[in-house]
Amino acid sequence: MLSPPDADSVGTMTTAENFLLVLTDSDTGKAPIGQMAVEPVFGGAFLFDLVAAGRLELQGTGRKARLVVTDPTPVPDPLLQAAFERVLSARRPLTPQSAVSRLGKKGRERTYDALAAAGAVRPRPEKALGLFPVTRHDVVDVARREALLAGIRASLLNGQPADETTGPIIGLLSAADLTKAVVDKPDRSLAKARAKVISEGDWASASVRKAIQAAQSAITTTIVAATIVTSSSS
Repeated sequence: MLSPPDADSVGTMTTAENFLLVLTDSDTGKAPIGQMAVEPVFGGAFLFDLVAAGRLELQGTGRKARLVVTDPTPVPDPLLQAAFERVLSARRPLTPQSAVSRLGKKGRERTYDALAAAGAVRPRPEKALGLFPVTRHDVVDVARREALLAGIRASLLNGQPADETTGPIIGLLSAADLTKAVVDKPDRSLAKARAKVISEGDWASASVRKAIQAAQSAITTTIVAATIVTSSSS
């Protein structure tokens, strides 16, 4: 029987952790994120938080847009700091697409490790098709997951304003076309349309909103490009 950790032991989670916790199915321990979407989606999650933390800033527009380091000092969260170091090592401003790709390296694995360390999930080894070893993640902090889901659904379906926690998650769900994973089938069209509006809403500062829009575009572009390459090579 899985028991949730004390709330204090979880603390404040990153956007990536909240996003992955929401998408991890409580019954199967799986998260329905396509392989081609994994790195850009998690890169986008880290980007949101680093901009909000004042470490990165999007400068310029269109093809001239670049992510610039505005404060190189470490961030307190180790998961976010590991991602930040991958941008610092570039030693030059990056396009949003390059930034999300660099930030998102092994993003799902690193985020699951952070969730496990916080006691929010518990890794479980399994064999896919009875042959291939895989790791599933049982949700331990069910209360946190349900609270996040309730807030997301209230915004997508009932018009409740998003906040600094649910807004970025909804932005990621929209960019990766994953809103269908958090609502029932009859509500999918409404949720998808609302997610696009919410991701551009006034719950974030102008700098964060600008970064979110750039990251969403970069995520979508990266996923589409990867899909085209895969299709043409098969």
